[in-house]
Amino acid sequence: MKAFFLSLFFVLSVLVANAQGTSKEGAAATDNLARQFNNLKAGSNSYSENGRTYKVVNVASLDAFWKNVQETIAAREQKLKQAGVQTEQDLVQAKDSIAAQQEQLQALKQQYAAKEQEVQQNIHDVANLSVLGIDMEKQTYVIMSFVVIITLLILLAIIMLQYKSSKSVADEKRKAYDDVHQEYDDYKKGAREKELKLKRELQTEMNRIEELNQQIASLKKQSHA
Repeated sequence: MKAFFLSLFFVLSVLVANAQGTSKEGAAATDNLARQFNNLKAGSNSYSENGRTYKVVNVASLDAFWKNVQETIAAREQKLKQAGVQTEQDLVQAKDSIAAQQEQLQALKQQYAAKEQEVQQNIHDVANLSVLGIDMEKQTYVIMSFVVIITLLILLAIIMLQYKSSKSVADEKRKAYDDVHQEYDDYKKGAREKELKLKRELQTEMNRIEELNQQIASLKKQSHA
């Protein structure tokens, strides 16, 4: 029982740590891209025309920024895949622990059935006043039978308490597994939303860069003209 709780605690700890680590790393990567973009914008020459301010961006710097964006996306996707694999492994371990508890419950049921059968055999022996073919005084036999029955009832009560306790633990573990599964689904959903948000932001930046390129090309044509 203690081992199961420890393993379940470990699974929950790993899931929480994975979620926190991925969130922190994603925020750091986003901040890094933002700093690179701001540095690219700050390092570009500016000029104004028709009340608007334009930036002349170095193509090599722009290519380097785009390369960093692609590498950041690839790294985020790889980390999300690794986190998903680790979470699946932790869920498999939790399922194995629950299966072991169910096997213990089945063993307790079998022990209970065996003890009940033993009680029935003792009752039969009392009715026949014979134990292993040896005759015995009824009073002595009855006293011995009562002792055996009381002992078996005590054992039966202990087994029933253990069975109820094990069933309660199994129910808690099933609930814990459902909670872990729900948390994992929420985590995957959040990760997907973050990924979509980042892609939308990247697409916006790409549109801005494309617009700048078009403006630069237009200015070059005007200057040649």
